[in-house]
Amino acid sequence: MIAKARGRPSQVPATGPRLFSLQYVASPPHPASGPPGVSEWQLAQYEGGRRTCYTREKVAPTRLLLRMEYRDDEPIIEEEEDNQRTKCSSKVGQILQEITIEPMMFFGIMAWAIQSSLGTNLLLTKVCREQQNDTEICANLTSRAEENAAAQKVVSTIKMYERLLTGIPTVIFILFLGSWSDKHGRKIPMILPLFGNFLSTLIIMINAYWIELPAMYILFASIPISLTGGTITYFMACYAYMSDMTRERTRTMRMAFLNLGFSLGSPLGFFLGGILFDRAGYLGNFGASALFFLIAIIYAIIRIEDTRGPFSKYNELVPLPRNMCSGLFDMKNVKDTVLVVKKLRPNKGRGKIILMMGTLCIFQIVFGSRNLDFLYIKLKFGWDYTEYTHLKVVGKLASLAAMAVFPPLLSYRLKVSDATLGIVACLSEIVHHILEGCAPYSWFFYLASVVSSVGGLALVVSRSIISKIVPRDELGKVFSMLAFWESILPLVSHPLYTAVYNATIEDYPGTIYFLSATFLGVTTVIFIWLLVEKKREIVSTQLHEEE
Repeated sequence: MIAKARGRPSQVPATGPRLFSLQYVASPPHPASGPPGVSEWQLAQYEGGRRTCYTREKVAPTRLLLRMEYRDDEPIIEEEEDNQRTKCSSKVGQILQEITIEPMMFFGIMAWAIQSSLGTNLLLTKVCREQQNDTEICANLTSRAEENAAAQKVVSTIKMYERLLTGIPTVIFILFLGSWSDKHGRKIPMILPLFGNFLSTLIIMINAYWIELPAMYILFASIPISLTGGTITYFMACYAYMSDMTRERTRTMRMAFLNLGFSLGSPLGFFLGGILFDRAGYLGNFGASALFFLIAIIYAIIRIEDTRGPFSKYNELVPLPRNMCSGLFDMKNVKDTVLVVKKLRPNKGRGKIILMMGTLCIFQIVFGSRNLDFLYIKLKFGWDYTEYTHLKVVGKLASLAAMAVFPPLLSYRLKVSDATLGIVACLSEIVHHILEGCAPYSWFFYLASVVSSVGGLALVVSRSIISKIVPRDELGKVFSMLAFWESILPLVSHPLYTAVYNATIEDYPGTIYFLSATFLGVTTVIFIWLLVEKKREIVSTQLHEEE
C-alpha cells in the first residue's frame, strides 16, 4: 500500500526538458521486485515520457522508498523576460540534444552506399575474366552484347547465393534478438551489424586486390554479415530505439528524420563511391567504406545512451538476468516474439499491425529488383558505373528534400494522417516503377527517381503506426517479428526477380518493374482501408460523446 507520494517539476531552462522527481514510500510484500501496482501506475501516467529513471532505497525494515525521474521533451513556456532572451539559443541546444542515432545512421548508410553497386561491378569483372580470360574484352564489355549477357547471368546467380547466405542465419538470429533487446537494450543490436559489415568490406578488399581469385570467393564476405544480423537487425534496433525516445505526436516526424540520415548518407556515398573508383579503383572505394563503418561504430559506442538494460541510466524496476549472452538464445524470446502479433488489441489493433507488416513485407519483396537495376540499365543504355552513380545521387537528393520538408509540414504541422501519407507514397512508387519498366530514353530514369522521392514515407508511416499500437516494452518483439519476415522474403524475392530477369532479358527485361508495380497496388489498397477505418473510428467516437 502506498503511504506517501509527491511530485513536482524541478527548475530547468524554459525551453529545455521538464524533469519531474517523484518519491513513493511503500510497504511492499516483496521488496525485491517492488510494490504491486506502483510500477504499473508509473508507466500508465508517464508512458509518453522520453526517459524514466527508477531508484529504490530501503528506509525501514518494512518500507521501501522509490524515486522516479521523468524527462518530458515538450518545452515549458515561461513568460519571464530573461528566459525569452535565451529562447533561440536554448532551442538550438535542445535540437542538438535530441540528435542521437541520426549521425550513426548517416555514416553507416554512407559506407553501404559507397560500395553498393561497385560490388556488382567487381563481380562482373571477375566473372568476365574467368569466362573470357581477356582483359581487353572485359574492359569493353558494354559493347559486346553476347559476352555481357552471359556474364550477367552468372553474376545474378552469385548475388542470389549471397542473399541466401546472409538471409538464412539472419532469420534465426532476429527471432531471439527482439525480445532480448526489450530487456538488455538496443545499443548492441545497432553496433553488431556495423561491425559485421566492416569485416565483410575487408574481405571484399582482399578479393579486389587479388583480382585473379575465383568470383565465388567473394561469398566469404557474407559470413560476418550473417553472424551479426545484417541490415535487417540494424534497422530493427534503430526504429525500436527511436520509438523508445519519442512520443506519439512527434514519432512519424522523428522516424522521417531518421530516414533523412539514410537519404543524406546515400547520395553522398554514391557520389564519393564514383569519384573514389575513378581515382583510386576498387581498393580506394572499399577502403573508404570500411573507414566510415568504423566511424559509425565509434560514434555509437561513445555517444548513444541505451534506453533499456543494465547499461542504461533509465532502467525500469525489472529484474534482469546477469548473463546477457546466456539470455540471448533463450527459447522464451522466440515465444514472446511470435505471440506479440497474436495479441488482441483495441480498435482492430491486431489487424492493423498485421496489415502494416504486410505492407513492409511487400516493399521488401519489391526491393528484390534493386540489385538488378545496374545490370538492367547497363544492358539497355550501356551505362557505366559512374553514370549509374549520377542517377542514384539525383534520386537520393530528391528523397532527401522530400523527407526534410513533407513530414514536418504534413504530419506535424498540418496533422495529415499516416494513412493518407502512405497512399501518396505508394502511388508515387507505382508510377516510378512503370516509368523504369517502359523507359524509351535514359532520362526517364531521372524522372522516375524524382517521382519516387516521397516513396520512403510508406516505410516511415508503417513503422510509426505499428509503434503507436504496441506498448514500449513490446517494441523490440514486434519489430523483431517484422524483421523476421523481412529476412525471409529476400530468400523468395531475389530468386523470383532473378528468374524473371533471366527469362525476359532478351525480349523485355523491364518486366521486373511491372511486377513491382503490381505488388505496390496491394499496399495502396491497405492504406485506403486504414484511412476509411480511421474516419469510422472518429465518427464512432463523436457519436459516443454526444450520447
